[in-house]
Amino acid sequence: MEKKQILIRVYIFISSLILLNTILYWFWQMSFVSYWSDRIIFWIWLILTPIVTFSFWKKIWAKIYLWLLVAVLILTIVPMAIPFFGIYFSATGLGRFNHFSLENNFRVQTVAYGVMGRPRIQLVKDGLLFDKVLLEDIDEIKKNDSTWLEIRKSKNAELMKQSDSSVTIKYFFEKDTIQAEHVLKEKKSFNY
Repeated sequence: MEKKQILIRVYIFISSLILLNTILYWFWQMSFVSYWSDRIIFWIWLILTPIVTFSFWKKIWAKIYLWLLVAVLILTIVPMAIPFFGIYFSATGLGRFNHFSLENNFRVQTVAYGVMGRPRIQLVKDGLLFDKVLLEDIDEIKKNDSTWLEIRKSKNAELMKQSDSSVTIKYFFEKDTIQAEHVLKEKKSFNY
């Protein structure tokens, strides 16, 4: 019986971490440090879910919880599977096309977590416990009046200049090199 109590406490803790991460991202555009920590927590939760539900199968709450999860999964598939693919792309890392680590604990990455939306560029500041998304914008930079280049096709990126309100990044493409200035969002969180 003691092993089951430890299992349920670990499961509640992992579930709380997922809930905390969701709230942090939703309200303050922050997540746990590093790109993969969120996914590792999700996969631990996903592996533990059937273990917990079947360990406590004789309890009515375990049956209700399992059917509630199945119903939520089905409901994410009903509206053209858009929420389902968002969860899938986020959980597997397939939603990130490229990423470049820059100086001063910055990284720039191109992400697309949905099937209907266009890819977006994110400029992320790495913190001690949390990462903060400082910028989320379209995945295109202007080369000239009629040509736009997609950042997801760049081969490398380099931090050129940084200020409190903007960051200048040089993107290296196969045949071109373009320098772009990105204006940052207002600082609203307690982490930075």
